Amino acid sequence: MKLFMKTVAMTIMLSLSSLQAHGGARHDHALPVKEEASKSSVKELAKQEVKRLALADKIDSSWLFIPISKMKKVQFNNTFEWVVSFKNLALQEENKQTLYLFVNVYGKLTGANYTGK
Repeated sequence: MKLFMKTVAMTIMLSLSSLQAHGGARHDHALPVKEEASKSSVKELAKQEVKRLALADKIDSSWLFIPISKMKKVQFNNTFEWVVSFKNLALQEENKQTLYLFVNVYGKLTGANYTGK
């Protein structure tokens, strides 16, 4: 009987001490909210990506000197993305004169192509 009473007393003491340890602090287990990237940071990312692609010989080196032509936020399905375009009239192939970069609203590059789709 003494052992049972000691066990009950220890259990109560441990449960009370663990309640005190939390001290009523709020524990929000939701994922942190991502902050949208600024327009200027998206511009900088797009310029850096064009430079990277040109230096890696993925696109013509003449793209290194081309400024941003247009930049707009477009809705694709249920999400928005920045579409940043560069126009390089020095290229012979008309279907490759406009390069489109896609950046999600959080500033992550999601793709690049010549179609804009």
